[in-house]
Amino acid sequence: GWFVGFAPFEDPQIAVAVFVQRGGGFQNAAPVAIRFGFWSVDTSLVVVILVAAALGAVCASLLGLPSWIRDRRRLRQQAREMDALRAARPSAPKPPSEPPSHPPA
Repeated sequence: GWFVGFAPFEDPQIAVAVFVQRGGGFQNAAPVAIRFGFWSVDTSLVVVILVAAALGAVCASLLGLPSWIRDRRRLRQQAREMDALRAARPSAPKPPSEPPSHPPA
């Protein structure tokens, strides 16, 4: 079937159209035997697809974790450097509270 959507509701700027050929995973609910080494399990194809998608999301998140940690460290280091530069900056001279007096002419 067709699935169509748009957002935001008041002023649509994004439109999505998806065609699902077989109508969803529940039609593929036939039992599937999964064997990995000595381990074996019988489950439906829907469960296999959902678990594979979840494991893919977890793997993608784990692959992005090192760069996220590196970026956080870099941001903290830059914040410390900015604080040190602000502390080392000479303070601006204060303007005199009264204008200099001139002797009457």
